[in-house]
This record gives sequence, structure tokens and C-alpha cells, in this order.
Amino acid sequence: MKKLFSLMLAMVMIAAAVVIAAPAYARGPDFDDVPHDRWSYESVAYAVDNNYMIGTGGGLFSPEKPLTRAMVATVLWRRAGCPAPEKASGFEDVPAGSWFADAVAWAKSAGVVSGVSKTRFAPDSNVTREQLATMLFRFSQDGPIFVTERADLKKFSDFGSVSSWATDALAWAVAAGLVKGVSGGRLSPGGNATREQFAAIVYRYDGTFVLKYNEPVILSSYTEKEYPLVKDADFYVSTTGSDDNDGSFRYPFATFAKAVEAVRGLDKTGRDGITVAFMAGEYGALSLSLNREDSGTGTCPVTYCAYGDGPVVFNNGFDVAAGEFVPISEDEKALFSSKSAGSVKKADISDRLTSYDPRTQLVMNGSGALALARFPNRYEDGTDNLVSGAGLTLDDNHIRITFSLIKNRIKTYHNVSDIMLYGYLTTGWYKDILETDGYTIDDGTGGYDFLIPHPETSRAGRLRYLEYDGFDSEFWNKTAIVGVSEELDAADEYWIDAERGILYAVDPAEDYHFTSGDVPMISLDHVSNVGFKGLTFKNSNNMEIDGNYCDGISIDLCDFSGCSNERMVALEYSKNVTVTDSNFSLCAGEAVKISGMKPDPDGTRFYQDNGVLVDNNYFTHTSLTNGNTAAVGLGRMSGPVVSHNVFKDCLWGGISYSGTSNMTAEYNVFDHMMYNGDDFGAVYNWASFVNNGNVIRYNLFMNIQGGTNGRMAIYHDNTTGNYVYSNIFFNCDTPVMNNDISKYNFFEDNIVIDTDTGFSGDYVSYHTDTAEEVAEAQQTGNFDAVTSHEFYVSWVQAFADFDSMPVVKAALLENERWAGYFDITTDLSRIGDPEFCLNNSLTVTGNRSFSPYGAEHTFREEMAKYSVIENNLAFTLEENPVFVNPTLGDYRIRSGVDFPDLQFEKIGRY
Repeated sequence: MKKLFSLMLAMVMIAAAVVIAAPAYARGPDFDDVPHDRWSYESVAYAVDNNYMIGTGGGLFSPEKPLTRAMVATVLWRRAGCPAPEKASGFEDVPAGSWFADAVAWAKSAGVVSGVSKTRFAPDSNVTREQLATMLFRFSQDGPIFVTERADLKKFSDFGSVSSWATDALAWAVAAGLVKGVSGGRLSPGGNATREQFAAIVYRYDGTFVLKYNEPVILSSYTEKEYPLVKDADFYVSTTGSDDNDGSFRYPFATFAKAVEAVRGLDKTGRDGITVAFMAGEYGALSLSLNREDSGTGTCPVTYCAYGDGPVVFNNGFDVAAGEFVPISEDEKALFSSKSAGSVKKADISDRLTSYDPRTQLVMNGSGALALARFPNRYEDGTDNLVSGAGLTLDDNHIRITFSLIKNRIKTYHNVSDIMLYGYLTTGWYKDILETDGYTIDDGTGGYDFLIPHPETSRAGRLRYLEYDGFDSEFWNKTAIVGVSEELDAADEYWIDAERGILYAVDPAEDYHFTSGDVPMISLDHVSNVGFKGLTFKNSNNMEIDGNYCDGISIDLCDFSGCSNERMVALEYSKNVTVTDSNFSLCAGEAVKISGMKPDPDGTRFYQDNGVLVDNNYFTHTSLTNGNTAAVGLGRMSGPVVSHNVFKDCLWGGISYSGTSNMTAEYNVFDHMMYNGDDFGAVYNWASFVNNGNVIRYNLFMNIQGGTNGRMAIYHDNTTGNYVYSNIFFNCDTPVMNNDISKYNFFEDNIVIDTDTGFSGDYVSYHTDTAEEVAEAQQTGNFDAVTSHEFYVSWVQAFADFDSMPVVKAALLENERWAGYFDITTDLSRIGDPEFCLNNSLTVTGNRSFSPYGAEHTFREEMAKYSVIENNLAFTLEENPVFVNPTLGDYRIRSGVDFPDLQFEKIGRY
């Protein structure tokens, strides 16, 4: 992977250069020598109004007065927020206490200016245009904004007079529109810059480079780790090898399976490890099973790794590169609707369509999951015009379409050989392709019949019978017809002519990935002390690594991509698992799922420390089709650590855990999450009183998609005793923490910036009942509509589960930290008591909120009534005492400002 984030300084936000309208400002004071009709009037007013520049006395600004080195240093220092210099400049001609002393000291330490000698700064010397461009260039390189564009200076008649040391800076300044030519098409690099010219440049600077909070700016940067050659492996594998070889470097094996067989035959006694190294190449499909006999030992682990001479790829499917697509012929255009035919392209994949039907495989690219073109088509707002079950009749081997709209549309299709049915299952929008064997045209008596070739085993049975309790029939009874060429008209759809092996897509700009394989690529059963390092697994229709009852499994520096199963790496009932420095992308559900051992009858193993570490990984485009899943799922364990990971563009959550205690999630970045999430969170903690003692700290949450569907940055659901402190929440369209049927949770010393809290108006959400609801319930005796009644039922059930685990319960109640956590009442008659609230005892202290809402962006009285809400401060962006210039998106901390207990020096990959 390439470097993923540019990281600079804690609490700063990277700025993307975008051209916008001039910044708004309040008019500064008028000067006698800058009338309203002077070309520089607005620039001077802006510079003065923002305290970048001041007049020269006597009601004058002296616009044509030459700019000095001291003036430039001072203006840039003010633009940077007047940071306190760490030490004096050391220049003899910059006396302590002078009006420019701090500015020059800061500018020197920041690399913005240098002296004319080691001891002199020459503060009163005039600044040339090329010197000024160079100072701005340096200021921007080390500051929160920068651009890479460069102008061609040859268009200026005097470009030859530009000093070599100033060429790049001037080309940058001209490209950015900061420096313009003068009369005669000249650049005048050696001409003196004036005060009004500098005011104009500052005005353009703020108007052109408005700081945008696009990506986190953190102290360290991620650089791909160097992978040394493995020169001392016990066995080697190569795409040019043979399984008849001895596995030596000179005579390597050809397959993974042969390497496993060779390792199994080794005596591990006295060894300090066994290593199998794969030489660069693509090894094709995997379907490999390891069991106890393939385990290592605590002193002799087994490692399957890359040799180090290039990528080692195990590909269970195939890729179709964007460059393979070509325009379709005029005859082919007739297969598609007139509105899309001109943009459809094709790729010949006939040589890759071998052992499976691509119509039933999930196809993915950088934008996520793709869908077979289908009718009814998708509306412009993204919803589906599906056919109700009322439009279908079902029997043992037919699905009959009786809906007239569908029947009439079928008559118009040019190509019906690949028509299939498409059904939605559950409210989570899981989708299934239904096997059919063509259809029969209606004779006018009842509709069109889709034939089910194997009624007893076909997935079509999922539509024939509504036999699964708890599924919403509103969704069950909706189907669509897929695989119809005429309906290919969107970038996230595809269609395949299976007979000719041609893939059609609308203007494909990214690679497509076809997944295959009905079994896991690598299965581990009771395997211990085995590691995978530097390997790539891709395009699997099943899990890429699947394990049960494993101990000591390590995954390091690996790449996983393209998995249409619900999980990429699944290690169930396992412990001592480490997943480090790896990349996960394009997964239908969870990228990594780890669960602890099955509980004993007394619940002892629920609290077993499972030794799980998920550190320094990159997760993107997960939960593509499977809802209610996160990139990392944890369960039935104690003490896991999820740290230094980047979760970006994940359609649902980043971390989900249940039945888990003392989990630590720290130094992670959550960026653009919860696109499809519903009643979920970027971090989701759910459904068990065992979920306690978990800590979420030192993380950056940004661009979390919200709304009214229960999308949160952090979601506590039916949990107790969780700590959320010292996190940054930025540009989140949602309350940043939700507490649902939960109590004794903590939200302390966090920073909430420019966050729209959606429907609640509070950045920490909770449930409570209005007095009207309770009064009505008391009169009618119907408490079902009262929120506390829902909580009551849930808590009673949760306590029943809790009581069924006596060992766990005893361990909690004996711990002073949990004293009082379970002192709620189960007396339903108290539900109308004004002091009765199951969802209470939330502690919210020491937080800082910066938003357009200002002081109103706090908490309602009902929340404070049941919780500890104190020492939280709220500011508007304009009036905040902390950041340099948040109205321009500049969230650098002003000098001398501090927050309690913030430790952001290690956020993200490093």
C-alpha cells in the first residue's frame, strides 16, 4: 500500500486547495490614502479587519510603501495565530521587545525566513516579489495548506530574470493566483513588493486556499515497511517449481499444499521455528485445510511468508482491469436501452469463465458492490421499484409473474436467455439470486412462469415459503428480474452474456473483481502457533482464512481484497490472535471476526483474556452487502486491543463487540463511516452486561454519516461501565455517542468540532420519557408506548442472562469499580415516578464543543436530571478561544492552549 494519510500535527486538519469566492469580512477602518475606488481597497480592508496588517499612523496605510522583511514575518506570524516562539531569533539586529521580535523568531524556527547572514536579519530591508513568493511558499509547505500545481513562467517576457532559488516558489504562487504579472507581460521578480500588493496576496490566499477538513492531520506518517529477503527458510515455493522437488531454494515446491505436507513431516523438537517462503507470483486458487498435525509449538512456530522478491498472490477468482473494456459494436447497442447504449463498454472474459456461473458472484470495485442489471430498475433516488408478493403466485416448481407491468416489460426484452429472479431477505437487505431455468410465455391465462429446476434445494425456496420467524414480510415478498441487458444503465451495475463470455458495464473506470470458490481459501481446525506474513489473498466467494478452536494465529503484512462472503478472516473460539500491518478491502461483511472460547456452563470463559491484538491495519469498503456488521467484530473475550488502525469508507461500522470486557480501542482513525448503517455505530458495543470496562480513547472520528436512523459514532446498546475519553469528533452528522438501555457510561475530556447532532440536538444521545407520555400511560395502563417500558423489558431480560452466569456476576459484583451498577429496580409500578429512569447515571464531563450552534449545542435538562453533566464548554466557531481560524477551517491550536488528558501523538497508522 502507498502512504495513506499525510500526518502533521495533533488537532490540525489537512486542507485541500479549492477555488472559491472571496472571503466575507466586516469592513476595516478607512484610510485617507486608500479610497473606496482604489484597486486594493477590499484587500486592505480585509487584511486590517483580520488583524494581519495595521496602518502606518495619521489615518494612513501607505499602500505604495515598500514591504520590509519584518513586515512579512509579522503578517505571516499573525496569519499562523501568533504562536509563541520557543527561543529568540539570535539575530543581532532583532532586539528583544521590538514589535517584530517574536514574529522573526517564529518565522526563523518555522523555516519561513532566514537571515542575510548568520547574525543579521535585515528587518528594514525591502522585499522583492520573488522573495515574497518564496516566503509564502515556505509558509504553506509547513502549514496546513499546500498545492502541487506549477505555472509555466515562460509566458512572462522577463522569466529569464527569475533567480534559480525562486523559480519553483514563483511558479507555485502564479499557479495559485497569488502573484500576477505587471504591465508589459512582465513578472518583475526583482521589483519591490508594496504593502498593498501584500494585502492583496493575503486576501487571495485566504480566498483561494480555504481550509477543508478532509483528512486527519496527525503527527506521524505511514510508510510501507520494507520486507527483507527470507534467506533461511526451511522450504521454498515458486510458480516455476515442482511438487516433485525437495523444497530447497534451488528446487522449490510448486504449491502451498505441498509445503504444508512437508512441514507436517518435520520433527519440531529443538527447533526455534519453521519457515516456508513463497517466491513472487500468482499461485491461483486455494482450497487448503490445516489441522492439529499442522500446528507449530510455543517454541517452534510455523510461518508461511513471502520470500521478499515481489507480491505473492493467491487468487480464487479473477480480475478485469478497467483498461480491458472497449466500445461495443452497433449491433450490440441494440441490446441496451437507447439512453445507456452509448456509454456501455465490454470486456471479453470467456477465457476466465470456467467452473462457475458469474451471474451469482459478487463483483466489486473501488466503489463497493456491484449489482446485476435488473428490472424493475433503480429509481434516481437510489430506491428499488420492487415487485410485491401480490404480483407473484408460487407452487412447487414455478414462480408465476402475474403483475401486468412486469409481463408487459418482458415482451420488450431483446435477450432473455440470462433472466433470473432477484430477492431481498430481511430488513438488512441481504440479497440472493434465485436459480431458475428460463421462463414460459403466458398463453393469456395467468402470467409468465419462471421454472425452478430443483424445487427442494433451490434458493428459490426462500421466496416460496415464509418460514423464518422474525423476518419482515414486507421485504420478503419483494422480488425483481435480473440479468436483463436493457436495464444496464448505472455505473454500479453489470451484465454478462454468459454464452459468449462478454462482460458489459457502463463506462468502467475501475478494475472489477470476480469472486469464486465455495470453501475457504485456508481452513484452520484446532491449529496453533501458525503465522501468515506478506501474502495476498483475493477474490474469494468464501472466507479467505477461516479457523475454529485456534491458538496463536498471527497475520502480518498481508493483503485481503474481494470477498463476497460475510467475513474475510474468521477465527472462532480462538485466542492469542494478532492481526497487524495488513490491508483489508472490498468485503461483503466483516473483514476480521474473532470470538473467544465457547462459554462453560458457569460462564467462566466469558472473562478469559484472549490475547487479541488488531493493530496498524487499513480497512476500506467493508460491509458492502451484509448489514449490521463492522470491519472488525469481537465477541466472548476479555482484554482485546484494537489500535492504530484506519477505518475509511466502511459502509457500516468499524468495530463491533459483544460479550466483551476490558476492550481498548485507541489511536484509530474512523473516516467516512456508516453510509448504510441503521441503528449502529462506527464503534458498536451491544447486548450484554458483560460488555463493561471497555475503553475508547485517543481516536479520531470524522465524517460519520448520521440522520434519524440511529447512526452514531459510538453506540452503547444494553451495556454498562464503558469509558469514552480524549477523542476527537469532527464533522459528524450525528450525536457522537448514544446510550440505549445502558447505564454508568462515561464521556469525558473529548473534543467535538463542527458536528451536526441531527435529531437530538445533543452531542451525547440518550432516551427518556416526556411527562405527557408517562401521564397518559398511568391513565390508560398501557405502558408499551413509553420508552422506559421498553427499557424495563430489555433490562429484565438482560438481568436474567446476567444471573445465568454466576462466575461472571460474582467477579463483577466483587469489584469495587462496578459497585452500584446493577442497583436498578424491577418494580414496574415505579415507571411513573418522576425519579424513575433505567437509562441513567451517564457521566459527561470536561468536554469541549466547537460548532455553529455555540452554547445551545449542549444538553437538555432531562438528561442532567439523571446524570452527571458538568464542566463542559461550548463555543461558536467564530468566538472560540482555542483554534487559529476555524471559520476558514484552520483548526490548529493556538499557542498556550491545552486540553486535559489528550494524547494524540500516535493516532492512525505509523
